[in-house]
Amino acid sequence: MSAGHAHEELHHLVDRLSPDQAGRLLRLVKTDPELAEAANDDLSEPVRRRRLSIAGIGASGEGDLSERVENLLAERFNRSV
Repeated sequence: MSAGHAHEELHHLVDRLSPDQAGRLLRLVKTDPELAEAANDDLSEPVRRRRLSIAGIGASGEGDLSERVENLLAERFNRSV
Protein backbone atom coordinates (compact mmCIF):
# COMPACT_ATOMS: atom_id res chain seq x y z
CA MET A 1 0.00 0.00 0.00
CA SER A 2 1.49 3.37 -0.97
CA ALA A 3 1.75 6.21 1.53
CA GLY A 4 -0.64 8.31 -0.56
CA HIS A 5 -3.22 5.52 -0.63
CA ALA A 6 -2.89 4.97 3.12
CA HIS A 7 -3.35 8.70 3.69
CA GLU A 8 -6.57 8.79 1.65
CA GLU A 9 -7.86 5.57 3.24
CA LEU A 10 -7.23 7.00 6.72
CA HIS A 11 -9.08 10.22 5.83
CA HIS A 12 -12.02 8.16 4.58
CA LEU A 13 -12.05 6.10 7.78
CA VAL A 14 -11.92 9.18 10.03
CA ASP A 15 -14.74 10.82 8.08
CA ARG A 16 -16.97 7.82 8.87
CA LEU A 17 -16.28 7.79 12.64
CA SER A 18 -18.83 9.00 15.16
CA PRO A 19 -17.67 11.84 17.44
CA ASP A 20 -17.12 9.34 20.28
CA GLN A 21 -15.10 7.03 18.04
CA ALA A 22 -13.02 9.97 16.79
CA GLY A 23 -12.24 10.91 20.39
CA ARG A 24 -11.12 7.37 21.15
CA LEU A 25 -8.92 7.29 18.05
CA LEU A 26 -7.36 10.62 18.97
CA ARG A 27 -6.54 9.32 22.46
CA LEU A 28 -4.92 6.24 20.92
CA VAL A 29 -2.85 8.36 18.55
CA LYS A 30 -1.69 10.62 21.38
CA THR A 31 -0.43 7.60 23.35
CA ASP A 32 1.67 6.25 20.47
CA PRO A 33 5.23 7.61 20.74
CA GLU A 34 5.67 7.85 16.95
CA LEU A 35 2.33 9.54 16.34
CA ALA A 36 1.96 11.68 19.45
CA GLU A 37 4.23 14.46 18.16
CA ALA A 38 2.06 14.97 15.07
CA ALA A 39 -1.13 14.81 17.14
CA ASN A 40 0.15 17.43 19.58
CA ASP A 41 1.74 19.81 17.04
CA ASP A 42 0.38 23.35 17.30
CA LEU A 43 -3.16 22.56 18.44
CA SER A 44 -3.78 26.31 18.70
CA GLU A 45 -4.33 26.47 14.93
CA PRO A 46 -7.95 26.05 13.84
CA VAL A 47 -8.82 22.75 12.18
CA ARG A 48 -9.05 23.19 8.44
CA ARG A 49 -12.08 21.55 6.90
CA ARG A 50 -11.56 19.76 3.62
CA ARG A 51 -13.61 21.14 0.77
CA LEU A 52 -15.58 19.03 -1.60
CA SER A 53 -13.74 18.78 -4.90
CA ILE A 54 -17.05 19.17 -6.74
CA ALA A 55 -18.18 22.30 -4.90
CA GLY A 56 -19.07 25.02 -7.38
CA ILE A 57 -18.74 22.75 -10.40
CA GLY A 58 -22.13 23.85 -11.71
CA ALA A 59 -21.52 27.58 -11.26
CA SER A 60 -22.58 29.35 -14.45
CA GLY A 61 -22.46 32.94 -13.32
CA GLU A 62 -26.07 33.28 -14.49
CA GLY A 63 -27.93 33.14 -11.18
CA ASP A 64 -29.90 30.20 -9.89
CA LEU A 65 -30.19 27.75 -12.77
CA SER A 66 -32.74 25.63 -10.89
CA GLU A 67 -35.24 28.49 -11.20
CA ARG A 68 -34.74 28.54 -14.98
CA VAL A 69 -34.39 24.81 -15.64
CA GLU A 70 -37.55 24.49 -17.73
CA ASN A 71 -36.62 27.43 -19.96
CA LEU A 72 -33.07 26.17 -20.37
CA LEU A 73 -34.26 22.69 -21.32
CA ALA A 74 -36.80 24.15 -23.74
CA GLU A 75 -34.06 26.23 -25.38
CA ARG A 76 -31.83 23.16 -25.63
CA PHE A 77 -34.52 21.04 -27.25
CA ASN A 78 -36.04 23.86 -29.32
CA ARG A 79 -39.43 23.75 -27.61
CA SER A 80 -41.60 26.46 -26.13
CA VAL A 81 -42.52 26.40 -22.44
